[in-house]
Amino acid sequence: MSCNLSCETFNERVVVARFVRPDMRDALYDYEAIPDTALFKELDTNAIKPLPKGGTLILNFGLVDWFPTAFYRLLLRVREEVQAKGCRVMLCCLTEHVKEGFELMRGDKVFEVHSTEKRAVTAAG
Repeated sequence: MSCNLSCETFNERVVVARFVRPDMRDALYDYEAIPDTALFKELDTNAIKPLPKGGTLILNFGLVDWFPTAFYRLLLRVREEVQAKGCRVMLCCLTEHVKEGFELMRGDKVFEVHSTEKRAVTAAG
């Protein structure tokens, strides 16, 4: 049962996962290791595993207002898992608070970021 994400498949190659809470810390700090967190498990089950080879996972941050370092570590792990499947990750709709922390960690150099979900879906093809 999803409680942290809303996932939608746009076509056979694009999955969008939307974080549904402004503060995801409860789902990030429930275990020490990122793969053991509720948020990673939910992403893996509902967004990563359904991706076909060559697909794209879009992570929508439109509602997220709190971006701790554990969230960035989660993104790096998601990226690793997605790339291992021959797929790619895009981010969209970063709020001001998220964008500030994300850029401090140089995430904008690691991830492809789009201003809107529609632009990310279009770029994903």
